[in-house]
Amino acid sequence: MRIGIVSNSDSFIPMAYTLAMQQLQVHIFLSPAKDAFVQQKVKAFVQQTKLPFTEERNADKDLYTWLQKGNYDIGFILVYPHLIRLERLKNHPARLFNIHFGVLPGFKGPVPVFWQLKKGLDKIGLTIHHLSSKIDDGPMAWTKTTDNLPHYNYQLANQVLSQLCIEGVVFVLHLFINKLPIPEIPTNPNDTAYQKRPQLNNVLINRQTMSAIEICNLVRACNPWNKGALTWFQQQEVKLMDAQVISAIDSADNLQADTIINDDQSLHILCKDGKLINVNMLFLNDCFVPAYDARQWGLNKGIQFGLQDLTFKQ
Repeated sequence: MRIGIVSNSDSFIPMAYTLAMQQLQVHIFLSPAKDAFVQQKVKAFVQQTKLPFTEERNADKDLYTWLQKGNYDIGFILVYPHLIRLERLKNHPARLFNIHFGVLPGFKGPVPVFWQLKKGLDKIGLTIHHLSSKIDDGPMAWTKTTDNLPHYNYQLANQVLSQLCIEGVVFVLHLFINKLPIPEIPTNPNDTAYQKRPQLNNVLINRQTMSAIEICNLVRACNPWNKGALTWFQQQEVKLMDAQVISAIDSADNLQADTIINDDQSLHILCKDGKLINVNMLFLNDCFVPAYDARQWGLNKGIQFGLQDLTFKQ
């Protein structure tokens, strides 16, 4: 059996390795990743495994040529940045499936993991669906969720889902090999929501509206790709790279949200709901700054994050 895998991410590696170890003929088509490290990691993987590998040079035609000439039996697309026009593949016999790291149809869009973490869902999930002419559309063949654990950040959640998708791919392949019908589960159009690529306001901590847990969720969703959730200090960008809800305080009436109330070995920051978050690492002036050094940067007890620093009130 000839299996084609299309991606521009390193998330396909666990799946491709698993299938190759089953003596299946796996062929890789890579659209160049923007991240040079990801590109290097993928090329190291194909060199080590000696899997057939094609790198996209012309986004308008290379994929279609590769699919037509490859004569694949089945194909899986995982994080491909371009809409695949099925009308150009009318004579292509392969069954094509898209692997989407979000539960459909509520998390359509290019970065569903970000939004699942930011929204603080109890579960994160993925969907394998029949490829259609629309983005993240088509009947579902398989879907699964897993617990959204407190230590998951954006990168780790992607890694978890890249492992979890193997189960779904094996399920689809088992049905295909045995000539059994592959499910075509319709989605409820009333649940459809497209989640756009995060913009500045989506990664910015809003002290007027965000609770402590919402800030922690945003920090996890922004780490490591954005080096944390964004706030301000002396008109400079500061990013919180980790955050954990630790407690509430009784005498918060005279304090403003986003105020540092402890600057000892870590920063304790007051949130609008009266709870504290504990921060151990920041990103400031292109430097990774541990909280125990924050005083050296002027981040002292009484300082308030935001566009204007306020004096701490005893």
